[in-house]
Amino acid sequence: MIGAPMVSPRRREVIIAGLATVVAPAALAALPAAPEKLILSGRVLGTHGRPLAGATVAAGAARAVTDADGRFLLLTTTRMYGVTCEGRSTEGFVSNQRRSADGTWRATVALTLV
Repeated sequence: MIGAPMVSPRRREVIIAGLATVVAPAALAALPAAPEKLILSGRVLGTHGRPLAGATVAAGAARAVTDADGRFLLLTTTRMYGVTCEGRSTEGFVSNQRRSADGTWRATVALTLV
């Protein structure tokens, strides 16, 4: 280019670095946040208040089956869950999640499947 001022390579690096400090945070802020993991645990009871073994608890792609005491534990990234057993089902939304000292989200639910 005729008449264009010459910019030294070092000055060019400083200009680019300065622009990057302005543009990069905005670009990163526009990225969707990674879903946070939630440890969901609880107990499923049957109609007479007895533990319901073999019920399937699902939250997103995560699945767990209740043990003989009706208890389950699963790791998920969604707050929506569903429970099915012997043709009965229910679903809900976790509203009592809390962050533990190690930074992990945890929630406990107690369900009666009627």
